[in-house]
Amino acid sequence: MTTAFYEGAHYGIQRAIGRGWWRTPLNRAATAAFDWYTMAIPFADAWLHEEYHRAGLSRRGIASANGTYAWVPGATMISVDRIRDEDLVRLKRDHPTEFSRLAAAGIEGEYELVRQLQRGRFFRDGPTSHVALYWLTKLNTIAYIMSGTDPEDEAIMQLELLKEGTDPSARDVVGHDFLSWVYDLHRPDEPYTARRAHPSGVGIDRYIALSDLTPRERAYLERQGRLSVLNLFDPALYGVTGVTLWRDRAGEPLRLNLALGHQLTSFGHTVSLTTFVRHGDARLYAVLNRYENGVRRFAGVDVRALDWPVSVHGRALRVSPRLALWSQPATQRHVDAAGTLGGLAALRVDHGGTAGDRVGTFAEVEGKTAGWVSGNVYLDRNVSLRVGLTTAFYPGR
Repeated sequence: MTTAFYEGAHYGIQRAIGRGWWRTPLNRAATAAFDWYTMAIPFADAWLHEEYHRAGLSRRGIASANGTYAWVPGATMISVDRIRDEDLVRLKRDHPTEFSRLAAAGIEGEYELVRQLQRGRFFRDGPTSHVALYWLTKLNTIAYIMSGTDPEDEAIMQLELLKEGTDPSARDVVGHDFLSWVYDLHRPDEPYTARRAHPSGVGIDRYIALSDLTPRERAYLERQGRLSVLNLFDPALYGVTGVTLWRDRAGEPLRLNLALGHQLTSFGHTVSLTTFVRHGDARLYAVLNRYENGVRRFAGVDVRALDWPVSVHGRALRVSPRLALWSQPATQRHVDAAGTLGGLAALRVDHGGTAGDRVGTFAEVEGKTAGWVSGNVYLDRNVSLRVGLTTAFYPGR
């Protein structure tokens, strides 16, 4: 939904302004202004961020609400609220690794958005530029992680606590995402009830303060802030969609792009190298992951072939298989020294939804073993089936 929101909005802005050398800077400025001002409305970036938090809750039957439905454009503080303390107690007790991932899931969704928009530009000839959104998303997430060790953030949090009053349903699920993430990452077995009481005297204080962290935990969070800068080593941020390595005899180019990345996980973090390769109908998207918890490193690879054309009984289809293999901490914990092998396999089939047939359908089946996969809410094994509609906003292939 968020990909469609930005694809449609950016294409609409481009069409409204038109093309031409003097229109290009105006187009970019208008797109950047739109992205900044609408970030906190439904279906935009902040909405996606909160929905990824909520996915970790609804996975275990916990009701919540997304604060972007207040429709306050330009809002800087948005909550996932209407959650009972009892549900958080249960989630931490029964699923501690899911609880720590819950706090970092918001930026996981934002990075998935950037990757999906980049795939559209590289593999499907998307004509719209999303560079401003890439910068806005990545700089915001980097700054957010780094702000966890800023003492001024603790004063802001205390002011928010005083404003909340005695109604637990008005409180955010975790407060500062990354203070909560690093705290629970290192304390998977600490009961949620061990936290202090809310200043109002009603309920539990859900927000971790910088002063609650040990020196080791502070240093760990500071390191994640530094590693998050790796996300700026991405040519798409600088307007480079890809480079042409050579052309075959028919003039078809072999195009390539590479990007570094960093993400927080249920057990620690991963540093990744993403590769985009395209030649004719062959479109390959591959991610090499180096996972790391507090004890050791692990490795994994995730490969997709996108939109391979096939014909079944005269019907033109596009097939996208995916295979991922990995070694990850055995129980998804920060202190696991033992690793376990796992994997994911998926197959998506699309019909229509192109420039010549703008409305299409798709079906996708995906199965995985236990393990962390970016964009997949399940840490345990799971089989999912997705069906839906697609539409093309612009010409492309």
